[in-house]
Amino acid sequence: MIGYLKGHLFLKTPTSIILLTNGVGYELEVSLSTFSSLPETGHEVSLYVYTYVKENALKLFGFSTFEEKRLFAKLMDISGIGPRLALNILSRISPEAFNEIVQTGDIKQLKAIPGIGRKMAQRILLELKDKWEMPIEKKARPKEEIKSDLIDDVVSALVNLGYQKKEALKAVQKAIAHFNSPPSLEDLIKETLRQL
Repeated sequence: MIGYLKGHLFLKTPTSIILLTNGVGYELEVSLSTFSSLPETGHEVSLYVYTYVKENALKLFGFSTFEEKRLFAKLMDISGIGPRLALNILSRISPEAFNEIVQTGDIKQLKAIPGIGRKMAQRILLELKDKWEMPIEKKARPKEEIKSDLIDDVVSALVNLGYQKKEALKAVQKAIAHFNSPPSLEDLIKETLRQL
């Protein structure tokens, strides 16, 4: 079982990265929150890793904080939640915000996530009510050089998470208005998610 990796960031997209460690490139799927915390390619990165094994499938999921990995594992224990849905949840809700949602029973915020209906939201709240409390570690978000196809990258990432292209584009345009100067890709993704 791989639980932690340290290496150089060889490639990154909003949904997956390749981490080069001792000449081996590990492909890890990531949430948008982990993606937004990553430096530019070529820099050293340390990630907590969840190893997913099922039948003939072997996948690695990378997380910038232990709490994000821990929440992913808790969500995976719930019937009906697979890795894609768990990543969607983590891309939309931080462990801090998730803690508050569970403790207050805020079903509305859970239902706003693509792929989660009322029954699934109720199941999550019921199963994690007494299992999810934690101290939170803060993480810095390094800036990334602005890319020419910034809006397309953000829209593409949101479409991969289950949002409609029209809805995603509208949210990106709203998000851009919140910046006084051109934002980085990570900051624009974060602000766009707040608009949805």
